[in-house]
Amino acid sequence: MNPLEMMQFGNKINTFGQQHPKVVAFLKENNHLMKQGAVLEFRITTPEGKSVVTNMRMTADDEALVEAIKRIKG
Repeated sequence: MNPLEMMQFGNKINTFGQQHPKVVAFLKENNHLMKQGAVLEFRITTPEGKSVVTNMRMTADDEALVEAIKRIKG
């Protein structure tokens, strides 16, 4: 990723945080739970009411990614 792309990505992350403060607060409050073996569940509900769900069990690589993101965001 070149420096311009990194700057644009950072701007998009900041915009996301402003538009979805509850999500950011939830992740900050619970990031210590995101470790190997934890199961994350994702649900998408369309405007029409259709709902789809999936989940993932965190691996050591996933945990390392979360830690790296925490270091970047401070």
